[in-house]
Amino acid sequence: MRGIFGILSSLVMVVISAGILYGQSDFRVFPYIQHPAPDAMTILWFSGEPSPGSCSYRKEGSHLWITLSADPDSAEAIRYSDWEDTTYFEGSAPSIPYRHRIRIENLEPGTRYEYRVTQGNTGFRSAFRTAPEGDAPVRFIAYADSETEPESTGKAADWPDPVNDSARAYFWDQTTGYRNNLEVIRSREPDLVVIAGDLAESGGEQRDWDEFWCHNTDPSGALSLAGRIPLMAAPGNHEYYEGHMDGYAQPGSERAVGRFLTYFEFPPNKSPNPEQEGRYYSLRYGPLTLIVLDLCNNSPNGSDGDTNFRLLGENDTLGGNAPDFGPGSVQYRWLEDRLAGAQVNSIFTFVVFHHAPYSSGPHGYPPGEEAFQDYQSGVPVRMLTPLFMKYGVDAVISGHDEMWERSAVPGVEVLPDEEEREHTIHFYDVGVGGDGLRGPYEGTDNPFRQFLVHSDVPETWEEGILLDGGKHYGHLEVNVFPEYGDTWQAVLEPVHVFPVYNAQDSAYTAFERRVYDDVVILRGSRDASVAVKDQPAHHLISSIYPNPFNEHAVIEYHLPWRSGVRIMIYDVQGRLLRQLDEGVREQGVQRAEWDGRDGAGRPLSPGIYYYRLETGPGHIVTGRMVQLRK
Repeated sequence: MRGIFGILSSLVMVVISAGILYGQSDFRVFPYIQHPAPDAMTILWFSGEPSPGSCSYRKEGSHLWITLSADPDSAEAIRYSDWEDTTYFEGSAPSIPYRHRIRIENLEPGTRYEYRVTQGNTGFRSAFRTAPEGDAPVRFIAYADSETEPESTGKAADWPDPVNDSARAYFWDQTTGYRNNLEVIRSREPDLVVIAGDLAESGGEQRDWDEFWCHNTDPSGALSLAGRIPLMAAPGNHEYYEGHMDGYAQPGSERAVGRFLTYFEFPPNKSPNPEQEGRYYSLRYGPLTLIVLDLCNNSPNGSDGDTNFRLLGENDTLGGNAPDFGPGSVQYRWLEDRLAGAQVNSIFTFVVFHHAPYSSGPHGYPPGEEAFQDYQSGVPVRMLTPLFMKYGVDAVISGHDEMWERSAVPGVEVLPDEEEREHTIHFYDVGVGGDGLRGPYEGTDNPFRQFLVHSDVPETWEEGILLDGGKHYGHLEVNVFPEYGDTWQAVLEPVHVFPVYNAQDSAYTAFERRVYDDVVILRGSRDASVAVKDQPAHHLISSIYPNPFNEHAVIEYHLPWRSGVRIMIYDVQGRLLRQLDEGVREQGVQRAEWDGRDGAGRPLSPGIYYYRLETGPGHIVTGRMVQLRK
């Protein structure tokens, strides 16, 4: 078995119509977590009535619950527009909801907490883990372009044939594709989920946001992705798009992005313009720094440096508050300051924004409105590459073109002591969250392209059934963990959700997690003498943490392909103490936990032990572990 999932049923506990939760008057949006920190976490939810709610929390294993109250705040920014009210609700759209916010503080870093929220007569219960204070293993998952809307149900994406470019429809509609992608993400239990823009189809249409939260929250805390994992998002051009009302025109565009800002809470950027809070920010999380930018506009409007000819920003006449990003702008100066800090304080730096600067898709054309040009081009963003290179950014994660593509740009990093070293930045377009599945566009020029699913992963068919390959919905999974000494590794896996054919149903009624053959492995250290370099992904890599350990140690390893795995524990005399794990494991990063006990469940004495990881003839890794005490 390859971890096959069944297609999730369209029937849920609460009836969903046009993305709105009916039969649930207490919660308009179920609770979810935001703004993670080592000592704090924010809980947000929306109610239909202006009554106070409460949130109780406790450290896992504790019997002491602490209760905080949350007063309702009218969320005028996410009211249904008059156009939606007339078009879809015959003048009876749901009332303006109420936003509830609680910031839980004085928490312990890297610790799991349970929480429960009560609103009216309805309760919700889930759990979260605070951010680590120092270096600790981290897993985050990134995607872009979910572009949710009720109309996505029953609407399949175009799926161009890579052989002859003929038009085809994908196996599933966009709603099912996104839902299945989220199910795979949830099963991996990441620390963070990062969305590189275009969350909703039209940022100014409330029904599209309702659809987004119906997928990402759930009445069951155990099934709610956003209720357990913080969602970190960058605004995309769709967040600035009001849809059928004003499009990108002002003030409609600002009303649209106001919905995005109402739903999310991110670390402050201290912009001199308070309206730009939440549009760009940075987060230090364990050994990595995540920098999220708003590159949806740049002045002057219609210039070679503009990423949206239809949107007027902070320095355009009659413009809104979309920030500029070019040299000299407030966001640029803020970015350079954050990059310099990340270079000194973090082992890996990841930058996230929407417009992919290197692309073979429709936004890979240069800016303009003529043939083979694009008025929402990502090419102007290339002006930031020298800054990224100078401070040693490891990977840039974007979307916008609704395809999977990786580019690698070589250059020179300048270290804090002014020494220079060769460096490569990996640029990802992960725009396959749940909307389009595009191929390359004629006439685009991406000289740094390394991997494009459409061209590099041929489809394998047998008797009309897809067995392997092709472009599918998916995401980037990033695992950061220690290798040896001061050296850490980041494993970047291009994950896709592969449709599985069921002969009995004569349909693709299941799906499974698969990894494209383009895994990138980076090495890094706080010691500037250890260069960050790409490593070949076609070999077995393992690590153990913490080491030394007290009660539990985690053996984490990367499999370049699906294979049988056996992990054994030995003492210093070479005696086998326990077979920790055995079975077939999927390609990618896997984990096994040892509790310091032998095969009979007896606790072992403090001392030195060894693990042996076997994945087949000639594929063996051993490691040393030190148990301090029980």
